[in-house]
Amino acid sequence: MVDQMKKRSVTAEVRVPPHPPLRHYYERNELRQSFLNDLFNRTASHYRLIDKATAFGSGLWYRRKALHEAGLAPGMRVLDVACGPGLVTQCALDLVGPTGHVIGLDPSLGMLREGKKGPCRNLIRAVGEQLPFLDHSFDFLSMGYALRHVSDLQVAFREFRRVLKDGGTILLLEISIPRSATLSCLSRFYLKIVLGAVFAVTTGNRDMRTLMGYWWDTMEHCVPPGRILDSLREVGFVRCELKEWFSGLLRDYRAVKE
Repeated sequence: MVDQMKKRSVTAEVRVPPHPPLRHYYERNELRQSFLNDLFNRTASHYRLIDKATAFGSGLWYRRKALHEAGLAPGMRVLDVACGPGLVTQCALDLVGPTGHVIGLDPSLGMLREGKKGPCRNLIRAVGEQLPFLDHSFDFLSMGYALRHVSDLQVAFREFRRVLKDGGTILLLEISIPRSATLSCLSRFYLKIVLGAVFAVTTGNRDMRTLMGYWWDTMEHCVPPGRILDSLREVGFVRCELKEWFSGLLRDYRAVKE
């Protein structure tokens, strides 16, 4: 019995980072979050360019569609984790209407400043692994294209589940490496090489090249979809499912808290 308890304890403490450390960008794991905060602070004012260039103008439409199909409805209370400049937050506001409530959360002050230029006024600074909310606070939780930036999937997912009400829904929007080798090569060339160079030149901000390189590298080294779904189940989510488009380039993870 003691051995079984020890085994369960060790299993519970196993870390599930979304990707291995990327030493090209930060030397030690404990420097990862400060690297990310600095990078996003320095590129926040240009971040909307990425959405326009990668979604070809359909970014808001796609976000709104995904939120609606996942069950977001008028009157709901929503938390948008890693909200960035507030694109998912904006779409959530449209769907919940005047009777609903949306809070955006991000660790980057630069991103929060950009987010305040949009319609959402409820923006706070925090990380997804330590949410400053009481248990059972939200009907719906979203995260748009930031799952690769958390430190530990299970730590984050436990927090997400904690703040959701019973029956609440989680929606994770992700961009990933396509299964098609051809589409994968094209995506790498476009996202990492072309956009990195174009953004650096047109904005005069060399950090945009670093950002696009980091974007692609986290995609390339990200754990497979099955591991993400397993992590959701392991912390207690049910009805965990994955929807894919463009050979897996876009992936939406959905789950429910019982």
